[in-house]
Amino acid sequence: MSDSSDQEEVPPHLARYREYKRKQELRKKKKSALSGPPQEPPPTSSDNTSSTLDNFINHPLTTPLLKLALWVFLLLFFAHHEFGSVFFLVSIPVFVWQSMEEYKRGPRELSAYSVFNKNLEKLDGTFTSEQWERELKYGAAAVRKQD
Repeated sequence: MSDSSDQEEVPPHLARYREYKRKQELRKKKKSALSGPPQEPPPTSSDNTSSTLDNFINHPLTTPLLKLALWVFLLLFFAHHEFGSVFFLVSIPVFVWQSMEEYKRGPRELSAYSVFNKNLEKLDGTFTSEQWERELKYGAAAVRKQD
């Protein structure tokens, strides 16, 4: 047997790619030896695919677009079965309820409505009935911030 039969035939573009990768690895080793701690390896093709999928799934517009597509599909389905107007009228309160549930305030973020805040805490600059009453009795100059 000859040596050439022991080695498998490699297409030229694959051989160039392997040579490119080998040189890239050598450069990385040389660079990491100079720079200090090792860096994480570049993503492989399967990581790149999952990364693209993760980017799509975690994109802020993905969920609303999927919900809209589902709603349009269901509207067309019910319209075909002559219940389109009923589906539309039922979906309005559902959309209102969903939109109220999506936004969550941070732990120290106050609501514009003091009844939803802990200890009924008011925002700075809120005009209250007590302030209005003081302004009527004593004039606007007598009113100052009450802590």
